[in-house]
Amino acid sequence: MIVLRKAKKLMSSTKKRTKKPFDELTITDNYMFQTVMTEPKHVRPLLEMIIGKKIRKIEVLTPEKAVETGYDSRGIRMDVYVEDDENTIYDVEMQASRRRSLGKRFRYYQSSIDVDIVNKGDDFGVLKDSFIIFITTYDPFDKGWYMYPFETICTWDSSVKMKDHAKRIILNTKGTKDKEGHEVSDEIKGMLSYMDGNTPDSDYAKMLDDAVKKVKDNQERRNEYMNLNLFAIDERVIGKYSKVVELIRNNNDLLSDEMMVKFMNITPEFLQCVREAIENNPDWDDEDVAD
Repeated sequence: MIVLRKAKKLMSSTKKRTKKPFDELTITDNYMFQTVMTEPKHVRPLLEMIIGKKIRKIEVLTPEKAVETGYDSRGIRMDVYVEDDENTIYDVEMQASRRRSLGKRFRYYQSSIDVDIVNKGDDFGVLKDSFIIFITTYDPFDKGWYMYPFETICTWDSSVKMKDHAKRIILNTKGTKDKEGHEVSDEIKGMLSYMDGNTPDSDYAKMLDDAVKKVKDNQERRNEYMNLNLFAIDERVIGKYSKVVELIRNNNDLLSDEMMVKFMNITPEFLQCVREAIENNPDWDDEDVAD
C-alpha cells in the first residue's frame, strides 16, 4: 500500500504539467539542443571532431526530422538530421534520460534511416554512409570513457569487418578518461564538460554557450517554446510517467483494475493504454511506453 500511495502522489504532481522555465533551459534540453544544433555552423564542428576530417558542406535536411517506417508502426523524430556533400547521413540525438534499451534504439534509428532512403525496387547500393550519434547525460556502460564508438565486426575475429558503412557513436557527458590508444580531442572533452553543466572552457563550448544565450534573448524563440506541446519537450514528465508505467507493470497481476485506478489516481483508459503498449511491444522499456 505504501508503494501505491507514492504512486498517487506521483500522478498528482505529474498532472500539474509544470514546464521547465525558458530561462532555465540548457543545451541538453531538447528544444535548446535542436534550436542550436540545426545551425550548420554549430553542428559541423562537432561532426568534424568526431569523424576526424573537414566537411566541405553540410545541409540540415529538416529540424527534428520525422520518419514514418510504415503503416501502424512506430515512427521516430530525429533531433538533428544532416547530410554532407559526400552523401553521408548524420543523425545527432540528445539522450537526457537513461534508456535501458539504448542498443535497440540505435538499431531502430538505423533501420528507419535506411528505409527512408531506399524506395521500392531500389538496389541496396543507394544506401548512404551513416553516423548515428547519441549524446548521453549518463554513462551507459560505466567505463568512464568520453566516447564509445561501434561498428559491425566479426565476433570471432575483430579484424573482419562487415563494412555496412553504418557507424554508431555515443558521447558521454559524464566521461572522465580516454580509452588508451583512442584519445578524443580536448574540444570534444570541453563540449561534454559544458553539456554536463560546467563553465565552457573550449572554443567550441563557448560558441555553443553563446548560441544558447542568443536563443534566450530572442523573444520569438521564447514565444515558440511557450506554445509548444508540453509532452513533446518535457523529459521530466516522461520520467515521471515511466515510474507509473513501472508500477503498473509490476502490480498488473497482483491488484485489481479498480484498486490500480483508485490508488494510482489514473483513469481506466490510461491503465488500458499502458497495458496494450506493454503487451504489443515486449522490447519497450518503461521510458518507451511513457513516451
